[in-house]
Amino acid sequence: MVTVQEILSIPALRKLSVIGGEQGLNKRVSYVTVMEVPDIVRWLKGNDFVITSLYAFKDDLREQVRLIDKLADNNCSCLAIKTGQYVKELDQLIIDRANLRGLVLVKIPWKMAYIEIIVNATNKIFENRDIDYIIEKYMKDILFDNIDDDEMMLQKGNLLGFNIRDSSTLAITLSIVEPTDEKINNIRKIAKKVAKESDRLLKFTYNPVVTVGDKSSILFFSSEVKNIENNLPYIMELIDKYIIDNNKHEDIHIGIGPIDYGLEGLKNSYFKSIEVLKIGALIDKKLGIYYYKDMNIYITLEKFLRSCGNEAFQEINERLDKDLLKTLESFYDNNMDINLTAEKLFIHKNTVRYRLNKIKEITGYDISIFEHNFKLYLFLIYTKIMKNSR
Repeated sequence: MVTVQEILSIPALRKLSVIGGEQGLNKRVSYVTVMEVPDIVRWLKGNDFVITSLYAFKDDLREQVRLIDKLADNNCSCLAIKTGQYVKELDQLIIDRANLRGLVLVKIPWKMAYIEIIVNATNKIFENRDIDYIIEKYMKDILFDNIDDDEMMLQKGNLLGFNIRDSSTLAITLSIVEPTDEKINNIRKIAKKVAKESDRLLKFTYNPVVTVGDKSSILFFSSEVKNIENNLPYIMELIDKYIIDNNKHEDIHIGIGPIDYGLEGLKNSYFKSIEVLKIGALIDKKLGIYYYKDMNIYITLEKFLRSCGNEAFQEINERLDKDLLKTLESFYDNNMDINLTAEKLFIHKNTVRYRLNKIKEITGYDISIFEHNFKLYLFLIYTKIMKNSR
């Protein structure tokens, strides 16, 4: 366990000065986070060492004081503030509140760069952590822009064995339906097994696993794009093997991002692997495996419908009841087969026909006309988007 006091005792950080909340110096520090946005609290994990210039609250003393309470309420250990550029000096009200809440308040010298604090504090924390944790933390810092200097981050990656600057990357994200702590732990174990066997069998570099919320992502690295492309079928076989071994096939959805390159490519592949999971659930809940290359058109369509769908479809949405919407969804899920739709809904096929005719009366769209089918399918996607936005 590393404490605030131990971090402040690092020779390179002895210029940091404690100006409040000294009773919290023995609090544990597990994470170092840069805060320059108002909603930083949502990203905190507890035991955080937060660095900021107070840019987000530079003209609002009341919000600066409230920030102390928010951080303390979320088990933050220390707030380090660089004054001078946005906030000339800290008001005594802030220091008093830090003393009251036991939140260590530290002043950063103007000439000290954030990266000096981040690297030294993180290295101190890492002394007691295993390599998997160190690498996962490093990857999360890249993915969520918890970095002050791209070049420094790339050099740190080289020390950990990652030549990210010259590597191609693929992110594959596993997501669990109706997540519980047990399910989340299980999906991470599956991801770790796939990552480990990929390292050994496919001769990639170390393939880390990053877990955020109910999703675990495997990050694959290679100096050659073809190496990832050629081995992707084997990777998917591994995933399928371990999912089947755990009897969880129906519960797990998989998002495969695009193969990309370098630091920005790593982030791009990761976030798009998550994005296709969201879109895939809207388009086809049964499929379970979604490739960005196949879903890209739907991602564009989803953005369009979010911005323009209300004008085109809201009136229709208000006039169709739940039974009609459910029938329309099942109709398209079953490839517009009336008999199969009736079977899935446990109703007579004539009831399906009646409901589809009712939809025609209300919307003016006839399922026997291709263009009308296209519009109805767009409308159905729109209703799913709106439902998932609530």
